[in-house]
Amino acid sequence: METQNAEAASRLDTYILENTPQRICDRYHSLSSYAKEHSFGELDEDVVVIDTETTGFSFNHDELIQIAAARMVHGEIVGWYVTFVNPGKPIPEEVAHLTNISDEDVANAPDPNTAVAGLVEFVGSSDVVAHNANFDRTFCTKYPTGEVLKQNCWIDSLDLAKIALPRLTSHRLLDLVRAFGGPDSTHRADDDVAATCLVYRVLLAAVDTMPTPLLQHIADMCDSDTWNTERVFKCLAAMKDSEGPYSLRASRKAAVAQASAPLRPDANVPEVSPAGKELPPAGSEAPELSFATDAEISEAFSAEGLLGSLYEEYEPREEQREMALAVNRALATSRNLAVEAGTGVGKSMAYLVPLALAARKNGITVGVATKTNALLDQLVHKELPLLSKALGITYAPLKGFSHYPCLRKVDGLVNQGPSVIHYRKQEINQAPALAGLLSFVEQSDYDDMDALKIDYRAIPRWRIGTKSNECLRHKCPFFGRSCFVHGAREQAQRCDVVVTNHSLLFWDVRFEGGLLPPIRYWAVDEAHGAEEEARRALALSVSSDSLRALALRVNGEGSHNVLSRVERSAQAPEEGRALYESLIAKARTCAGAFAMATEEFCLGAKDLLVFDPKTRSRGYEYFDLWLNDEIRHGDTYRGVVNRARAVYDTLEKLIRACRDIVAYAEQIEDTTSAQRELALAALELREAYDALDEMFFHDSDNHVYSVRLNRTKGTLDEIFTVQPLDVGKSLNESLYAETRSVVYASATLAVDGQLDAFERAVGFNEGEESQADVLKVDSSFDFDANMRVYVPTDMPEPQDPAYLPTLESFLVDLHKAQRGSMLTLFTNRREMEQCFDGVHPALKEDDLRLVCQKWGVSVKGLRDDFLKDEHLSLFALKSFWEGFDAPGATLKGVVIPKLPFGLPTDPLSCERQQRDDRAWAHYSLPHAVIEVKQAVGRLIRKSSDRGIVVLADKRLITKYYGKKFLNSLPSNNIVMMPCADIVAEVADRAAIESLARVAGGSHS
Repeated sequence: METQNAEAASRLDTYILENTPQRICDRYHSLSSYAKEHSFGELDEDVVVIDTETTGFSFNHDELIQIAAARMVHGEIVGWYVTFVNPGKPIPEEVAHLTNISDEDVANAPDPNTAVAGLVEFVGSSDVVAHNANFDRTFCTKYPTGEVLKQNCWIDSLDLAKIALPRLTSHRLLDLVRAFGGPDSTHRADDDVAATCLVYRVLLAAVDTMPTPLLQHIADMCDSDTWNTERVFKCLAAMKDSEGPYSLRASRKAAVAQASAPLRPDANVPEVSPAGKELPPAGSEAPELSFATDAEISEAFSAEGLLGSLYEEYEPREEQREMALAVNRALATSRNLAVEAGTGVGKSMAYLVPLALAARKNGITVGVATKTNALLDQLVHKELPLLSKALGITYAPLKGFSHYPCLRKVDGLVNQGPSVIHYRKQEINQAPALAGLLSFVEQSDYDDMDALKIDYRAIPRWRIGTKSNECLRHKCPFFGRSCFVHGAREQAQRCDVVVTNHSLLFWDVRFEGGLLPPIRYWAVDEAHGAEEEARRALALSVSSDSLRALALRVNGEGSHNVLSRVERSAQAPEEGRALYESLIAKARTCAGAFAMATEEFCLGAKDLLVFDPKTRSRGYEYFDLWLNDEIRHGDTYRGVVNRARAVYDTLEKLIRACRDIVAYAEQIEDTTSAQRELALAALELREAYDALDEMFFHDSDNHVYSVRLNRTKGTLDEIFTVQPLDVGKSLNESLYAETRSVVYASATLAVDGQLDAFERAVGFNEGEESQADVLKVDSSFDFDANMRVYVPTDMPEPQDPAYLPTLESFLVDLHKAQRGSMLTLFTNRREMEQCFDGVHPALKEDDLRLVCQKWGVSVKGLRDDFLKDEHLSLFALKSFWEGFDAPGATLKGVVIPKLPFGLPTDPLSCERQQRDDRAWAHYSLPHAVIEVKQAVGRLIRKSSDRGIVVLADKRLITKYYGKKFLNSLPSNNIVMMPCADIVAEVADRAAIESLARVAGGSHS
């Protein structure tokens, strides 16, 4: 029995989000026994659990194919109603495959109206429970005989799961059953009903064990008529004694009251000393920090050392040890480092171990920055927990402001209460989303809300998130440890290792600190994207949209106007009221002038359309205009600058007027939320003021000026941008001056074996603080044996009219030869969609499935589908060129039709070209090589992976730079041959592999 309990607990743990507080884990583990031992009153005295299977998801065009229902009393099933349904049309192949329901099964079944009539008789007046109840309810009630079921109370077990168990990784019925120890469902309605019966009482237990004030608050949110599932909360809340009204502030303060560790010192502050040693006397020099020796690092990466103890089948890799030694030396000598470490080296541990040892030996905080939050989560949930157990280190993730719930905004929603909103002709009740949000806050310490599964149509993410410039900081009632953002930052200052993303690191650089703890030792992973992310963070922009939105906030009608709300909520004493009203009147006058100047500026920005090049890209709605010296000194641009000056001048007066109101309000004890919002508006006005100043009234040799123009008349959403030309120069003045060592690491930094382009991009060796070393560590995988690269010799060049027809024909033959599992990566959406229209019908005739990343299609959905279906092929764009892992047989081939060169009209490229005759070779070419390396890297993710790469751009053969691409690939197994020969060879290889798999299966 103990073994079974341990297995059940372990299984549940795999479904609980990482970083879930122990108190919540304990609560989840108690639910199954709680459900067995407790009664839930009328909620489980008599309920009918329902599930349906249908021909598809369209309520208008699809039909039922199976109905199942079970009557449950106190957890026991006492009766069943199960029937197939004849939909009157063929069952789609994918539905038949999923449900194992065939046309033969439903041939003699009752029609939907008759089948639903039987369901109505079985259900009677009982409460109905269904997982995603709206789906089943809609299908059951769209027939005349089912109309009466609209009068029943439909309880949605999916709603209950999202609200009561927000810390689970998934709320799918199948995963809930697995988490709480039931049998796997087979996607048949009767199996799903049995699964829902098991889960239902666990969910009742989960609701019943929620804190009573929160439970009772949710119970009072709305009527059960507008949200049926509310009935569960009302019934269970009525069974409890009141513990007083719900308070988000009190609940949050109690949950995160205690700090776990002291704040770590700054490694650049003289008082810092190695851990375990006393501080030196005042006035003495700071002691040297302690770092691991080469021998300690080598020992850690041996089979008998640290890594050997963490991984059961650890095989020492000389490449990993070499990288770790280089990282450790960079830390110990306060030098910077760039490392290209091929796939399979294990670069994460190669930089984490030296960093962790440095943090532990010196009692300081070190940092890791990743390009994607996916890698951030991997480090936090996989590698760092292992190091924590072995070394006793602590760690914390940190993301940007927008990733965390803003409790000030959440509290505003609580006070406002949920309502029914209209979204695309649908009525959506906000109550389930708000209840799920409050439960997530109650069950979290400082987790971000990326794992929060609520209906963001009901409560858009921007309504509950914030940005740095929106944060009220000390003026916010939740500021400090209660706040998710600032509490997470304080927690990070108490840890050995902080893991964040590139964006937050470089925004911290831009603001000269304040967003991150003072960290002096950094590893920047996925560093091939560092320059682009740094440029984005260091850029400033002024948009017509943002200026007009600001004008609306201070000069709009009714409730949109923050000054009106401040005036209505004024709490000034009688003797000071006249002054207060005069301050508001002055601000109103300034706001009116600002709004008029803004409208003139936005209209004037359209004058820059005279520079529209009217190229073949005319069909696009937007185009980016490089504001070169000629344009910036011309009459048209000077007219825009004059209008910008008017906005700038009125902004200065408006900011001063708003600050006068805020300063006066701070003298009043009861500062209202409207006054706090005005303080926030003043900060945003100041940001716009600074951006206008930088954009229009300052010239810099290290800036690129541009504007994105909308060609549509009357649409005012132009965006002016100023970005650094040389990011490396900016990093020398900021990042390297404030750090001791920055280690950049990636699998793709070198171009033709050299890292000089990357060194130039990040500003290495341009000053005393940016002195750096470089290291190239080859992959430990056998790429030559596992990756064969094809370059077609008879493919027309991209500008040739015959290129696309030839490409389409080649892709059809190639996919048929490989039998699917191909990823084709395009640089242009139109070309991708045109190819898809030509290729898809031919593959469908051969029973090969191909999907395309069209407008509006979910990238996550495409990724999930690709990983689930071993034979699926995909046409995709930029979001699949990197960061997409499809190991094993799910990906057997990567095709790149065209080399990914940037647009020559891009403002940054234009500025570079003006200053450097060889700018294309210095910047555009290396960037394209790295992108190709990233794309090719999708193929081999494990040592056992095998496959082909097809580079279908003839310029690799005809242009001088082709060798740079080919020499930069991880595999030397490169062949050049006609398309027909490539197809024939791929077909032969696929046939041999298929025979090998069959033989292997027969042998086993």
